[in-house]
Amino acid sequence: MYGKINFISSFFNKWCSAFFLLFIITLYSCITKRGSDSVVVYSTAVQDSFEIYTTLPQGYNANETYSIVFYMDANLKTGKEVRKQISLPENLAQLKKVIFIGVGHMGNYRELRRRDFIPPIVKKDDTVISNKKNFGHADKFYDFLATELIPLVQGKYKTNKRYSIIGHSFSGLFSFYCLLKKPDLFTNYIALSPSLWVNYRNYFDQEEWFNNQQKKMEGYLYHSCGSLEWINKVLNSSRNMRNVLTTRNYPDLKYTYQEHKGKNHNGVLGVSLEYVIKNAPL
Repeated sequence: MYGKINFISSFFNKWCSAFFLLFIITLYSCITKRGSDSVVVYSTAVQDSFEIYTTLPQGYNANETYSIVFYMDANLKTGKEVRKQISLPENLAQLKKVIFIGVGHMGNYRELRRRDFIPPIVKKDDTVISNKKNFGHADKFYDFLATELIPLVQGKYKTNKRYSIIGHSFSGLFSFYCLLKKPDLFTNYIALSPSLWVNYRNYFDQEEWFNNQQKKMEGYLYHSCGSLEWINKVLNSSRNMRNVLTTRNYPDLKYTYQEHKGKNHNGVLGVSLEYVIKNAPL
C-alpha cells in the first residue's frame, strides 16, 4: 500500500517538475521574441534571400517618426549581442525613438558574408569587379540596402531618414565601404573589429582614391578593435586606418576610435555596443 502511494507521489512530483520546466522555457521564449520578428526578403540586386529582423522600441507609436539602425549578421553572434543590448532595461529610454533592423544570411554564411561584405578591388582609380560568385560583391549588397530594403522599411514605418549601420569583422569592413559611397546612405557608421586587411588592404587604396576625388567624408564613425587582435591583422590595420583618418582630418566626419584592452575579436562586441548605445547619435 505504502509502496503504491510512494510511486504515485514520485510520479506526480516528476510530472510537476517537467511541466514547470516546460512553462519556464515557453515563458523565456515569449520574452526573448517580444517586440521583434523576422521575415524573409528576396533581393533582386543580390539574387538571394535574407532574413530580416525587426525590433520596435518600447511604446512604439505608428504615428511618430523614428531613426533606423541596420545591423548586419543578425542571426550570428553580432545580431544576438545587438538584441541583448537593446533589450536591457537601462537602454530602453535611450532607444525609445529607434527601430533596429537586422539582416541575416540564409545558408552558408561563411561564403555569403565574403560575397556581400567584401568590396570590389580598386586598382589605379579603376574598380575591378570580382569574377568569383561568392567573393567581393559588396556593391550588389549595397544596392540591396539602398534600393530594396530601405524603401521597404520607409514604406512600413515613419522614419526621420536618419540611418545607422552596425557591422563586425567582414561586415565592419562593409560599414567602412558604405562610408565611401555617394550620395550618403547612412548618417552613422559603426565598424567593430573591421577586416581592413582584406584583399591586401585594398580598402586603404579605396580611401586614397576617395580622398583624391571627393575630399569630403561626412557623418559619425565609431571604430573599435581589441588589443588581442594582432594575429588576425585587425589591430594593426585598425591602427593604420586611425592614423590615416586622423591625418586626413575630414572636417565633416566625427571619428571615435577605441582599442579595448584585453578583448579579442568577439570580446569587442559587448563593450563596443554598450558604448555605441550610450554615446553614438543614433
